[in-house]
Amino acid sequence: MADLLVSLPDPRQYTPVAPKNELIRLTLAMLDAANADDRALWQSELNAALIGYLERNELLPLSVALAMLPSQEAYRTLWLALREAVERNPNGPTALPFALPLVLVAGSRQKTQLAGELANIDEINALLREHGVFAAGSDAALGAKLIHPDTLAGLNSSRLFYLAQDAAGLARTLQQLPAAPLELNGEGVFLRYLVGQVTVAPGAEPPVRFGAAVNSWGLGLMKLLNAALDQDGVTLFPIARAPQPVMQAIVAGGAARQDVALEVFASSQIRALRELGKEPVAIASAHDNGELRFTVSAPGDERNWKGFVWPLSPLDSVERIVGTFRELMVDCQVNDVRLLPEVAADKQDDIPLFFTADDLPPRDAVRQ
Repeated sequence: MADLLVSLPDPRQYTPVAPKNELIRLTLAMLDAANADDRALWQSELNAALIGYLERNELLPLSVALAMLPSQEAYRTLWLALREAVERNPNGPTALPFALPLVLVAGSRQKTQLAGELANIDEINALLREHGVFAAGSDAALGAKLIHPDTLAGLNSSRLFYLAQDAAGLARTLQQLPAAPLELNGEGVFLRYLVGQVTVAPGAEPPVRFGAAVNSWGLGLMKLLNAALDQDGVTLFPIARAPQPVMQAIVAGGAARQDVALEVFASSQIRALRELGKEPVAIASAHDNGELRFTVSAPGDERNWKGFVWPLSPLDSVERIVGTFRELMVDCQVNDVRLLPEVAADKQDDIPLFFTADDLPPRDAVRQ
C-alpha cells in the first residue's frame, strides 16, 4: 500500500467571521497571542466570560460562538475552555459527573428488549476499583442505568456548571436520568453510558483515571456486561471505553460508536462479496455536506454494494477516521483501497452520491 498518511480533504465549511461575538473575539485573540504571557491573559478573560454566561444561564451566545468559529482549532480552543469552566468548582470541592461509554453490538432474530439497568453494578464498580480506574478510598461509583446519548447530552453546560457546586443536587439529577433499554429487531450497534459522580478536592487530581487505556479490566467488564444483559436468542458484544467527564464522554462515545459501526459494516460486506466469489474494492470520499462516505463494492457488479455514512462532528479528525478505515482494510486483506482527493457533492440528480468500483478511479483518483 502507499503512504499511510494519505487522507481525505476535510469537507467541513469554515467561514471567516467578524469577531462581534465576545467569545469568538476572545478565542481568536488567544490563538493569535504573540507570546505565552499574552495567551494566558486572553485565556483568563475567556474563562471569566464563560463563567459569566454559565452563571446567567445565557447559552445562546455560547451556541452561536461554537457554530461560527472559523476553524477546528478555534472550536477546540473554546470547547476546552468551556470544559475547564464547567468541570471546576472555584469555591470548594467539585462534584464531577462522569460517564463510561459502552458500544453494544447486539442482534436478535425476533423483537427483544434488553434490560436498561445492570443488576451487577456493584461488581462492575468493584472491578474498576480493583484495577485502579477508581482510586482506593474515593467515592467514585457508576450508577446501574444504561443512559441514552441524547439523555446525557441534555445535561447542558450551565446545568453541569451549577451541579459541580452541588453534590447532593448532582446525585439527584443522575438518579432521575431515565434508563434506555436496547430494543432489538435484527442487528445493530448501540451507544449507552454508565454515569456516575466523584468528588475532586481543590487543586487535586481526580480519583478516576479518565481516558486511561482499557487494558486488563476491559475483558472483565465485558464478562460482567454479558452476564447482566444475557438473553436466549440474543448475541451481544459489549465494548467499553474509559470513563471521562461528561462533555468528553459524549465526544468519545460518539466516535467509538461510529468506529465500531464502520467495522461491522465493512467486515460484513467484505465477507458477503467474497462469498459471491468477488474481490472487494473499498472507497472513501468526503462530501460537501460535511460527511465522509465509505463503500465496499466489486467491479462489474452494480447491485451488491453497500455504503456507510460518517457525519463529521466538530471535533472529529478526518485523518484519524480515514487512517482507522485503512488499517481496517489491511486487517481484512483488501488490497484495492481508493480515496477521492477532492470534496464531492452531496447529491447527484437528487440522490445521495456514493462511489463504487466502476465509478473510480476517475483520472485524478488516488488508488492505494
